[in-house]
Amino acid sequence: MAIPTSKLALSELISVATESKSEGNLLPITSNDTGRYDKTGLAELDSMQISPGLFSRSRLPEPTYLPLRWSAHIHPEGQLYFCRDGSPRVVTEAYLYRPETLCKVTGWIKKIEDIVADKSFPLSDQVELFIKIEGEDCAYYFVDHATRAQTWIEETGTYDLGLPPVVSLSQLNILCEELYWTHIEHFPMHFGGLSGETLDSLVCVFTHAICDQMTSRVSTFPYSKQECEAFVSLLKNSRDHVADGNITCIVEYSRLSRDQAILYDPETKHQWVSTVASRLYLAQLDDVFVDHLVYTEQWKAMVTGCLRDWRGASYGAFFGLMLHLFLLGLTSCPTLAVASASLFGASLLGSTILIHRYEPLQEFCATQAMVYLETIQSPTFKFQFVALMFALPRALQLWGMLVLFANCIFMLAIYFGTGFAAGISVIAFLAILAFQWTTSERFNLSLAGLQAKFSRSQDACYTSEV
Repeated sequence: MAIPTSKLALSELISVATESKSEGNLLPITSNDTGRYDKTGLAELDSMQISPGLFSRSRLPEPTYLPLRWSAHIHPEGQLYFCRDGSPRVVTEAYLYRPETLCKVTGWIKKIEDIVADKSFPLSDQVELFIKIEGEDCAYYFVDHATRAQTWIEETGTYDLGLPPVVSLSQLNILCEELYWTHIEHFPMHFGGLSGETLDSLVCVFTHAICDQMTSRVSTFPYSKQECEAFVSLLKNSRDHVADGNITCIVEYSRLSRDQAILYDPETKHQWVSTVASRLYLAQLDDVFVDHLVYTEQWKAMVTGCLRDWRGASYGAFFGLMLHLFLLGLTSCPTLAVASASLFGASLLGSTILIHRYEPLQEFCATQAMVYLETIQSPTFKFQFVALMFALPRALQLWGMLVLFANCIFMLAIYFGTGFAAGISVIAFLAILAFQWTTSERFNLSLAGLQAKFSRSQDACYTSEV
């Protein structure tokens, strides 16, 4: 039975809601599960007749009223939600302008208040209740503005709430505070805004982050130096509007370095999968996914670097294939020519597929990147096979170059003799070794050591002469 809300007193509404309330279940959830960004709705557009004088003062539509102490608020992103003043204060995104929804919400609030009274659950003016109607069931959580934490009226576990495992009460406290700030982000318009002390503290956090980003390559802060500077500027400009609901903030985990793992992670088995060519990519994937956390800047830098490397491999493979056109009439070993062309073709194909696959992923945010890496990480091999796929285009191109070089040496042996070809091979081999040695870290360290010894011997000679 539809009851006009505007004609319904609060006491009558509670009576109707109590009589018609369902026997659904009361379910604990977190502020991550409000479903704010999962809602979808479609409106069917159609023509409509406009009667004469429809919007004149005498013919304005009758307004829809909310019960006493209820108020409607609009999130800066446009989402409508409702708040009831009282102890506890109640917040919901259920559409209370619909009488049957209002009856459900009021009935569940009465039921929760009865449970709170039976359990002697501590309530104050700082405690806020969120409820979400799910069919006949009701999902809920409490937040305490005094302690900045999220809580529930019955014992529940982090696993049941879909939260990550924790190792201590202090870490659980940080996790519950993060959930509190998520609630504030979703419902910022009704509680009076943040305090000036909170805003100043946040400015100090971002100021420290700027210095940390400038002096450390492994900063734990998820935003870049430029983004931190922009945040500081925005926050300072907001000091005169701390009561406005558009002020939001974030809470970070505590660790000393971004690449410092805190959670225990068993050693990867079957490390033979990681070839020399793929260890570089494996290190990058492991570095960007420490403790299953992803930082946007590091993710974008890794994907950008991989795309640059794959494009370089594709260019090299393409020019290698083009070189076969010039050698087509000269080659005397078709097997080597076919092998090198196949390797170059596989490198070009692999790099093209990887570029096509990962170019859209370059703009992923931290959450999207984290979900993606979770899905491709093997419980046994971790990122070894992924790193192997990443390394294939460059490895195939290098093997193609080696086979092409062998084919060139074979042609030199036919046209100029075996001795000449062997000499060219030895010279090329020594040149490669010299390049590898002079560009290696060990060579530079050895050179520095020799320079230090020479300096000490020169000082000793000068001292003895004096």
